[in-house]
Amino acid sequence: MQDFAWNFQTKLVYGPGKLAEVGQVAKGLGKKAMLATYEANATFAPVIDKVISSLAAAGVEVVTFTEIEPNPRAHTIDKAIEIFNAENCDLVIALGGGSVIDGSKYIAATSYSGGSCWDYVVLGDRTPREYTGAFPIISIPTVAASGSECNAGGVLTNWETKEKSFSRSEYRIPKVAILDPELHTSLPDFITNESCIDIFSHLIEHYLSSDADSGFADRLTEGMILNLMDNFEKVQKDPTNLDVRGQLALCSIFGWSGIQALGRLGSIPMHSIEMPLSAHFDVRHARGMAMVVPPYLEFFADVRPDRWAQLARRCFGVVEQDDQVAARMLSVKVKEWFERTGMLITLSDDNIPEDKYEKMADDVIRMFAMPGTNTIAGVKPITKEEIIEVYKLAK
Repeated sequence: MQDFAWNFQTKLVYGPGKLAEVGQVAKGLGKKAMLATYEANATFAPVIDKVISSLAAAGVEVVTFTEIEPNPRAHTIDKAIEIFNAENCDLVIALGGGSVIDGSKYIAATSYSGGSCWDYVVLGDRTPREYTGAFPIISIPTVAASGSECNAGGVLTNWETKEKSFSRSEYRIPKVAILDPELHTSLPDFITNESCIDIFSHLIEHYLSSDADSGFADRLTEGMILNLMDNFEKVQKDPTNLDVRGQLALCSIFGWSGIQALGRLGSIPMHSIEMPLSAHFDVRHARGMAMVVPPYLEFFADVRPDRWAQLARRCFGVVEQDDQVAARMLSVKVKEWFERTGMLITLSDDNIPEDKYEKMADDVIRMFAMPGTNTIAGVKPITKEEIIEVYKLAK
């Protein structure tokens, strides 16, 4: 088992109706908040109004920024940073899904540290700028998916250069996450479905890519996968079930919090392979992961058959004792699950042409290759040619 250092810094405030407490939470962290969120629609506008009213009642001034888009754009976040500084804000409240929360992290930290948000992301051989601090963040997730509400990570898209990348900083970990399952009950079914696959992709990334052993992390991860699968089926039957929504919220948070990788920290090859889908074609991240996960599991089954086989047996009911055979059954079982839940999606479904596969693979290697190599970290060092093969299997 590897050495590690881990702590969970975010205070969780959970329960139906807890959105109304945002003002009381905020007044202990700042005097003037930027409420960062999506553009309001008929369903979402009352939620925004409720947050603003709660802040006003607590004596917290608020500046509302409603322009964050899925796959948040660097130019949009830079605009928010300019407003944040001009208005002398001292707190960011992120109301939305992973895109909003990720964007809010860049607002909070870049406003404090200076420059453009894009200065801080991983980008090939470039040395990213380092944050010197961040204004406090309150996260209010409106969907259980990315787990961004309680961790240090965040992705960003440069739409002009067609690049999507990430950065991590402990300065940006939200101080408080308000988890109100009532906010999740009005989600469109396709968002709920995609989000469950996003959670699954987080749970299996480190599980399948680390060479270290940690039975503790394995059992935590397996338990969350089983809980996710149980509640995915339940939420499809009854999207208004608050207990089920709460269970999915916990899978989201702890599935990408670091606790699922204690003692066997791995890498995120599936996420790296997905990023060009979002950068070039604006595919929603969770939808892109649904495209990438099954072919990745199929293509690399023979590299670590012991890990593939263990996951297949413990979470997908495989009883085959030969590791090589059981490992190859994992992708079959995952495809069956995806199909059963309406989430078996291909690149062709989103009209992603085969003649773009090489360019996307080039981008993955250029942006995320391990130092001094032409490969990315994964279950093995993964080459450009192997990434293209994954895309072909995803076709």
